[in-house]
Amino acid sequence: MSHTRRGYIFLFIAMFLWGIHGPAGHFLATRGIDMLWVASARVLMGTVIFAVFLLATGKFTMDWRERWRTVAALSFVGLFLNTVTFHLALNTISGTLVMIIENLSPVFVFFLSFALAGVRPTWREIVALILSLLGMLLIVYGKDSFDFGGGDVTVGILWAVGAGVTFGWYVYFSADLVVPLRDDPVKVVQFLFKIFVISTVLMLPFLFRDCPKPQKADEWFWLVEMGLFQSGGAYLCWNYALRDVPVNTASVLFLLTILFTAINELLFLNLALNAYIVIGGILIIASGRLITRNG
Repeated sequence: MSHTRRGYIFLFIAMFLWGIHGPAGHFLATRGIDMLWVASARVLMGTVIFAVFLLATGKFTMDWRERWRTVAALSFVGLFLNTVTFHLALNTISGTLVMIIENLSPVFVFFLSFALAGVRPTWREIVALILSLLGMLLIVYGKDSFDFGGGDVTVGILWAVGAGVTFGWYVYFSADLVVPLRDDPVKVVQFLFKIFVISTVLMLPFLFRDCPKPQKADEWFWLVEMGLFQSGGAYLCWNYALRDVPVNTASVLFLLTILFTAINELLFLNLALNAYIVIGGILIIASGRLITRNG
C-alpha cells in the first residue's frame, strides 16, 4: 500500500469518527449537561487512551523537551482553546451548525501555509474548497433549524468561529510536527500524549467544579464514545494521515465531516432528508473525489 493511500484511509476514518461528534455533543447539550465538563472529561479520556497504548508498547519514556514550543502551542491553542470554544458553542446552537462553522478551518490553513511557508494552494485544492463550501451552504439551507434555545445564537456562532480558527491552527502545526515521523508511528502517539496531558491539566478546573453531569446510561454512553473515538481514535488517525497527505489537502477533505454529521443526524436524530442536503452531500463528495484522484 502506498503512503498516500494509507494517509487517505486514516483521514477518512478520522472524518467519519468526527462526524459523530456534533450529534453526540448536541444530544448531551439537550440533556442539560455542562459542556465544559464534557470537554474536560473527553480530553482526560484521550490522555488515558494514549497513555495505555504507550505503556502497552513499552514506549512510555519520552523526551518532554523535544519540540516543546510546538507541543505547548498545539496544546493550548489547537486542543484546549479549540475544545473549549467548540463545546461552548454547543450551549446555544446545534452540533451540526458548530461542525459546519468549524469546517471553515481550511481557509485558515491555506492562509497559514501561504504566510508561513509560501505554499500556494493548487487549482484542485481551490476548486475542491469551493465545491465543499457550496455543499456546506446547501446543507445549511436545507436544515430546518440550527438554534438550541439556551441563549444568544450570535454568541454561539462566534464561539464556533473560534473553534474553526483554532482547529486550523492545530491542522497546520500538527502537520509540521508529524510529517518527519512517517516511519515512526509510535512517536506520533508520544507527541499526542504530551499535547493531551498539557490540555488535561488546563481542563482540570472544569472537571472538578459543581455542575450538571451525566446521570443516565445513554448519556454516559455518548460521553465515553466521544472520549474513546473522537478524542482518542479520531486524533490518532488524523495525525497518522498528516504524515502522508499534504496539509492543504487534508484540511479541505475535513469538510467531509459535514456529510458524515448529516448522515448521523439522519440515522439518530430524525433529520428530514431533502434535496438541499442531497445535492450538498454530492458536491462535498465530488470535492473529495477531485482532490484525491491521481494525475
